[in-house]
Amino acid sequence: MIKKFKQLLHNSYKSEDTEEWLDVHFTRPIGLVFALLWNRLGIHPNAITLLSIVLGMAAGYMFFFTDMEHNLMGVLLLMLANFCDSTDGQMARITGKKTLIGRMLDGFAGDVWFACIYIAIGLRLMPQDIPFTNLQWGLFIWPLLVVAGIYAHAPQAALADYYRQIHLFFLLGKKGSELNSYREQRKIYEQARAQYLTPTPNPSPGRGTLNAKLSALTAMVFYYNYANYCRGQERRTPNFQQFIRTWKEQPNEQVRMEFLNGSRPLMPFTNILTFNTRAIVLYVSCLTNMPWLYPLFEITVMQALMCYMHHRHETLCARLTPAFSPSRTPAPSHPRTLLFDFGGTLDTHGTHWGKMFWHAYRQQGIDISEQQLRDAYVYAERTLGTSTIIKPEFTFKQTIDEKLRLQLQYLSEHHIIAANSNQLQQWRTLMLNRLYDEVQQNMTENRKLLEELSREMQIGIVTNFYGNMETVLKEFSLAKYVTFVVESAIVGVRKPNPRIFELAKQRSYTPTLVIGDSYEKDIVPAKQAGLNTVWLKGEGWNPPPADCSQADYIITNINEIKNLNLDICNSSF
Repeated sequence: MIKKFKQLLHNSYKSEDTEEWLDVHFTRPIGLVFALLWNRLGIHPNAITLLSIVLGMAAGYMFFFTDMEHNLMGVLLLMLANFCDSTDGQMARITGKKTLIGRMLDGFAGDVWFACIYIAIGLRLMPQDIPFTNLQWGLFIWPLLVVAGIYAHAPQAALADYYRQIHLFFLLGKKGSELNSYREQRKIYEQARAQYLTPTPNPSPGRGTLNAKLSALTAMVFYYNYANYCRGQERRTPNFQQFIRTWKEQPNEQVRMEFLNGSRPLMPFTNILTFNTRAIVLYVSCLTNMPWLYPLFEITVMQALMCYMHHRHETLCARLTPAFSPSRTPAPSHPRTLLFDFGGTLDTHGTHWGKMFWHAYRQQGIDISEQQLRDAYVYAERTLGTSTIIKPEFTFKQTIDEKLRLQLQYLSEHHIIAANSNQLQQWRTLMLNRLYDEVQQNMTENRKLLEELSREMQIGIVTNFYGNMETVLKEFSLAKYVTFVVESAIVGVRKPNPRIFELAKQRSYTPTLVIGDSYEKDIVPAKQAGLNTVWLKGEGWNPPPADCSQADYIITNINEIKNLNLDICNSSF
């Protein structure tokens, strides 16, 4: 159940580039819980959207009051409204119940929330004194709120949404984005208008005809407004309009990659300019009984961030537009994503962990055969893979410690070794320190490698790990170089199932290259998923395969990845 929930949650993310930390770790999980509950109760997503509108309006009403209780209730109601806003989209994806009315309501909801909030702040401040004066705000508050709401907040949110959709378009293609143009939406409006104005041949139309007319009228209203919304976005971005026109005429992979590299640093600004940051400022200003801070924040800080983001984006587009040329030599199809296995690849430089443990046991003089250790190793792996012994906060050192504990437990219980608890603990501690020291040395080298590779390519991890890979990456200071992780304990699929590589492929730029130490668990399933492969051939625990044809490259040192001629992939964007 937990694995299925995590997979549903993960599938709801649009991309690692555009997701905000607070949404990933707070809003989305809670929204998904509500989505699954309401879906089980048979509630339509549109009803949830209507509920979010009511909750947002109620939150605005609460912010009219100056006491703490009402304002805390306003915070709670607006948070609930935001959960519902997250929920309706997740429900629509789960159930497939996507309607034009739902799309209209979803776009309308946030506007209603903040309209009510601005009105409540205005009414609240009118009888209060302007800070540091003896003058009341009176009617003077309303021009400030109009500027903050209509001339700052609304354009900020629209431009942030536009830049996010642009980034998703160049990252994932048309299917992964909602980037639309005024011309396209106006054409749909004209079609709906023609359908609505077409006279019915039957002088007494039936219910089906009336429903068709109502649907056409609804489409007219939505697409008329949405087309104008798109036109506003396009008018504010002349350099991008020139860039996208040229791009559609002359698609160029190198320019696309350069655009994404320039656009990616702007995605945090698009997140700041949407809901969470302004909601937090609103909460603080109202709870401290200084609601005038909120519109001032919109007009100053948020507006400055928007202007900076807009300048950077337009400058990027102006710089890249001349790069298009029919005679320009296409960029070589270098991989744009490198998918690394972790265990046995990044941590041990190609040595299977069975062999790592075997060497550690031999160093301690523990009298067992390699087959006996193999049995203990398999027992420990299966136990960890089917239990929740490893917690998300466990470090790599704690993970290895648990493996050693289970191995020694197996060997002791099966009377393969005879030792008291003190001796077992001493062996465990000595082997743990030896193994961890070796891994730390490898990670120091690989940190430099990943830092270098991440300057040009996206780095992903595909691993049969235990749900704590995020902690492990932070432990070894690798997290800042890794864009995403596909972890078996999280997604519910383990290697050698090619599905785990297909999930990684969905989150990767193309072309993509897989690097792993296990021919059976990394190379073969990656090939089945349509990916190119590099086999890090180290000290394995099984005889090497007779047929190695599934590996596009074979290396014996992970640093050789820098020296390969990687022009083996064809771009599929």
